[in-house]
Amino acid sequence: MRKILSLAVVLTMLLVLAGSALAAEATVYVTVSIDGEIKLAAAPVTVSELTVAAVLKEAHKAYYSGGESGLTAGPDPSFFNMYMVSKCWGVEQIPFMIVNDNEPVGNPTADAYAVKDGDNIVIAIATDPENAPAKAIALKADVDGNNATITATEWVLDFMTFTYSTNPYANAEVFDAETGASLGTTDANGKATVAIPASGKIAVGGWAAIAVKGTAAPAPGDDAPAPAPGDDAPAPAPGDDAPAPAPGDEPAGPSLPRTSADGLYLTVFGLLLITAGVVLFRRTKLCR
Repeated sequence: MRKILSLAVVLTMLLVLAGSALAAEATVYVTVSIDGEIKLAAAPVTVSELTVAAVLKEAHKAYYSGGESGLTAGPDPSFFNMYMVSKCWGVEQIPFMIVNDNEPVGNPTADAYAVKDGDNIVIAIATDPENAPAKAIALKADVDGNNATITATEWVLDFMTFTYSTNPYANAEVFDAETGASLGTTDANGKATVAIPASGKIAVGGWAAIAVKGTAAPAPGDDAPAPAPGDDAPAPAPGDDAPAPAPGDEPAGPSLPRTSADGLYLTVFGLLLITAGVVLFRRTKLCR
């Protein structure tokens, strides 16, 4: 019986560790803008700790030329030990950090601000904030086929009350974040409906970018030729399902985040199985 209990404990620990590993992983998309010039556009960053602070660290490791030397973050004694980011992308200024279309990170601070799979994170930095402050631009994208409606919102900080208000980011250029090709301009409501570029990355005003999933518009002259008469793919015979798409050819769509609930469910299910096994073993032994 002791061997069975020991085995149950070991299996439980393995299941807990597996559940934790499954839960703590997410890929987010990071943009860094300095003085209105995009240095990093909607680049994928995978983290095992689901916080903005962890994203900043991994983004520097993966994309900044000086690695983590470009980042200074941690409890600041001059601000009651509040977690502060005082240097980002090599610039010794406090950046705006915007997750999706939410208010800039601050409450909670970056070390406690949770992120999830697919989040869009914008880091906006000014080298001279007193004379040329950074713009905190939040982006949202609504995809319809090969078009996307981008909504750009500017968060404005009141330094007297330290509260934010919002304005539509109007009359801002919308462009392909990789090629720089113009896609349009935001209207009075901060909106613009544009064709999704091949890069899948759309920037607004030089301060923000977003990764957009959808059917990218083909480049001029790259339209797929129409099939010749009689070359249409035959319909599958009854009972013959259509073949599965090749890897990478799956239809685009939102990915499902791995959450802590996944790990919890796995752990609970494992515990139930182990308990049932132990009870069944004991009953079988008693029957003998």
